[in-house]
Formats: sequence, structure tokens, C-alpha cells
Amino acid sequence: MRYTWDPFDEFRRMQYRMNRMFDELPELFEPSDLPAQQEMAQVPYVDVMDRDTEVIITADLPGVDKSDIQINVRGSMVEISAEKKAAHEQKEEGYLRRERGYNRFYRAIRLPTQVDDTKAHASFNNGVLEITLPKSEKRPGSNIPIK
Repeated sequence: MRYTWDPFDEFRRMQYRMNRMFDELPELFEPSDLPAQQEMAQVPYVDVMDRDTEVIITADLPGVDKSDIQINVRGSMVEISAEKKAAHEQKEEGYLRRERGYNRFYRAIRLPTQVDDTKAHASFNNGVLEITLPKSEKRPGSNIPIK
């Protein structure tokens, strides 16, 4: 039996391998490090700037209260998670309407270099979060408080 090469069969095999690779990608991180509801979270837009002495991350978190934001540094990753809760009640003649809203934001950002997270700081103003991470040679994990 003679085998003839089929380019479409090769493409199907490559697609299968790529799909498996992307399915296994979250397993590169420790499962306990990722939030259980990560799949249902909105992904905020971010800018990452690599300056001479620091890395600056800016993230858009509209409508989120500062106390509902968490920032964690884990190895070469920065994780930003936040929750936005809203409750509306409207009373008119004949009916009562209540609505509750809940949005979750999550983003993990790979750092371009090693940072000193003990000297990191963050600020939050008008829905924009800015994280400043000084560059360093060591990478301990920690939480970053928001001023």
C-alpha cells in the first residue's frame, strides 16, 4: 500500500495539535493560583510600559470601587482582579422592579523583566488603575496595596 501526502490532512493534524496546546495552556499555571470564575470574567484593557527602572501597568476598570480590586504578583505574572456590584430598585404604579448587576474583571499579565514587588505601588483614579513595579533581580510573590 502506498501512502500519498495530503496537505489538508496535515492541516487538520496541525489544527488538532494547536487546539490541544491551547486547551492545556492554563495547566502551565498552578490551578490554585487562578480564580475559579476566571472564565466568566471580563478582561480589562491594559497598557504595559517597560521603562529604564520600572514597569508600569495601566488597566481600565470602569465602575469598580477601589476596595474591590486585588493585585497579586506571582513569579513573572501580575494578576488584576476586581468585582463591580450594582443594585437598582425602581418603584412605579402597579409594579416593583429590582435589578442586581455583578461583573468580574480578571487579567494576568506576564512581566517583561524581574521586578521588586516589595517596592511596588498602585493608584486608582476615575476607573484607571496604574501599577508601578520597580525592576529587580529577585521575584518574591506578594499583594500590592492601592493608595
